[in-house]
Amino acid sequence: MNFKDIISQLETSKESRINFYFVTEEQNQEIYALLVHVMGYMDKLYLVEVIFTVLKELLMNANKANAKRDYFSREKLDIQNATDYAKGMSRFQENIIMKWNEQLDRLDGGNYYISLLMKVEDKSIHFAVENNAPITKEELARVNRRIEVAKNYNDLSDAFTDVSDSTESAGLGLVLIQLLLKNSGIGSDKFKIFTNDKITRATLSVPDVTTPVEIQTSLKTKLLNEIDGLPPLPHSLTKIIQLCNNPDSDLHMISQEIERNPALSADLLKLSNSAFFANRSQVSSILQAVKVVGLKNLRNLLYVSGVRKIMDGQYGKMMDVWEHSSRCSYYARYLATENNHTNKIADIIAVCALLHDIGKFLLLSVDRGFFKKIETYQRGVDSGNSTLLEEMAIGLSHPQLGALLAEKWEFPQDLRVAIEYHHKPFLAPPELRDLVEVIYMANMMADFHEQKKGFYAIDKNLLSKFNLDNIDVFSAAVNKVEVLYKKTNE
Repeated sequence: MNFKDIISQLETSKESRINFYFVTEEQNQEIYALLVHVMGYMDKLYLVEVIFTVLKELLMNANKANAKRDYFSREKLDIQNATDYAKGMSRFQENIIMKWNEQLDRLDGGNYYISLLMKVEDKSIHFAVENNAPITKEELARVNRRIEVAKNYNDLSDAFTDVSDSTESAGLGLVLIQLLLKNSGIGSDKFKIFTNDKITRATLSVPDVTTPVEIQTSLKTKLLNEIDGLPPLPHSLTKIIQLCNNPDSDLHMISQEIERNPALSADLLKLSNSAFFANRSQVSSILQAVKVVGLKNLRNLLYVSGVRKIMDGQYGKMMDVWEHSSRCSYYARYLATENNHTNKIADIIAVCALLHDIGKFLLLSVDRGFFKKIETYQRGVDSGNSTLLEEMAIGLSHPQLGALLAEKWEFPQDLRVAIEYHHKPFLAPPELRDLVEVIYMANMMADFHEQKKGFYAIDKNLLSKFNLDNIDVFSAAVNKVEVLYKKTNE
């Protein structure tokens, strides 16, 4: 895909067409990267995740439709004949869906195609997914039933239990599309499906003006009340934070305040003697430790200490979240120090990464079962941004919840921005985008190691920026940093 050529075509209101025999996860990754460029050109970056999710669902449906027709042809079954259709579908799951990795070889260079089309008219942008597999009456009826079902939902939570489709494993796809379009402000009426005896075409028109619908759920209300009920950071810590922020502060006074807190003193001494602060001699006093780590690092340590004390006190020790955050923090510091541009802020990046998922504590504590259900639905699917489902199901994602907590506890701007945009770095303020991009990549690497995300779920633009846009190179980098991380925790 030549992004410059496609943008040039859109600028002149020409239709851009990209053709496939079978859309792979690697090609989906390229489509996501393309959408970042296209929607940036349209000044609609905030819609990237919505449009990608819709297009990915449509492209997958086109893959399945073509694979189905190829299968029916090989089995010498007439897809328009009700008896043959029932016979073919009884074996479709076992012979096609369960052997999905084989379908690329079967369809590559064959008679079936899929096209992704884009065109700009005035200030609106139009997308279409087309394939040369006409829908049967039964399939069209099923599609229309799903669209009608979607009208009954304002959010995704009820759909998880109400909607299923064991016949073709379509799941929540079309229901999700309808909810995304309605709640994003694009409008479900902007989505159409057309078919004749030669092609099937699904179209999506994105208007110039979109007004998102605020999703109201009982879980959202519960989460907001939970934030209101959380205590402020401990006064003993905020007092030291204020001293750190005061350029006229005396280091002896700060050290004396820290010495009154044994747990904080132990954390500070541990940090000052860590490999990140290469000292030839052992640091043994609090005053010496303050001088070694610096006031900015000390301030960040205080935020971490305060958050951990509140979260562990309110919700117990959620070690899975802290373990992921600790790994992400190490990966982030490693990436930052490898890059001359971010090396100077490696310490800040490491703290931002350690706190990036504080919103998950709220989701897990208020309804752990439902949050895990979303994670399970996403696991193994290279879907791009998993937080979109949280927004559609709850009305708030864990980065948004984390940002509300950061505001409540008066975090500095770099911490707030990192928490809020760690899944959408392209939306971060330009002056902090480098910082957020490192945290995004560290988080993706940690997710990859923990088998929560695949390589093709990662933004290709950023993979290229970090010189990790080859799956073998990326895997080797993750393995290398993981070995170093484990050594620090032995």
